[in-house]
Amino acid sequence: MPSKAGRRFMIGLDVGSTTAKIVRIVDGEIEYQITGTHNWKELVKGVKKEDIISTGYFRHSVPHRASVTEITAAQFGVKHYFPEAEVIVDIGGQDTKVIDVKSNNFIINDRCSAGTGAFLEFVANYFKLELNEIGTLHFQAKRIPDINNTCGVFAISEMISQLVAGYSKEEVIAGMHYAFARRISFMIPETETIVLIGGTVKNEGMVSALRDILKKDILMPPEPQIVNALGALKYYS
Repeated sequence: MPSKAGRRFMIGLDVGSTTAKIVRIVDGEIEYQITGTHNWKELVKGVKKEDIISTGYFRHSVPHRASVTEITAAQFGVKHYFPEAEVIVDIGGQDTKVIDVKSNNFIINDRCSAGTGAFLEFVANYFKLELNEIGTLHFQAKRIPDINNTCGVFAISEMISQLVAGYSKEEVIAGMHYAFARRISFMIPETETIVLIGGTVKNEGMVSALRDILKKDILMPPEPQIVNALGALKYYS
């Protein structure tokens, strides 16, 4: 994302575990690009190191003027859309962060794929589907099987058991979304409003399950995947 007509802009660069995102603000408008983590260099062609504020898993491994933690970046990015946000749930590829803005506390689930984007990718791969497809198939389920495990081999065992019991692919996927949502719900403090960010929340089936379980007002930015990159930029500007 090189400068336009010789103009220089500060850039927010979020290089996460699975994707890289770059954001800049031009004449009040947010411009962004998203690519795979290993292709992050494509995003900064023509951008000088001193114009980059980095965040994400690899924030120290990419050129930057300054770096910001994902927790801080998430708060500044969310405030751009929802200034009164109280709780932020950032569901990434390898971890989930729940940030209680009021108390300035946070919880990170990074010891297991359960409750992360990697788990839903695992489910999609099992059914040989794309991630966006499992989000759509969720709404075709007529029943929701009770699935408890959201870790590796146990999840496969549960999926197979439910399929053998007569549940459809769509129903098992929906059951997995509910299991995923329950796992995350245990991390969320008492609040009336929750803001969801991260690429995983583009899965409408998972978000629907989380709404159903929490019975809370759930808000999402227009493009939830770029919020941390935006927050890195906002923090420094």
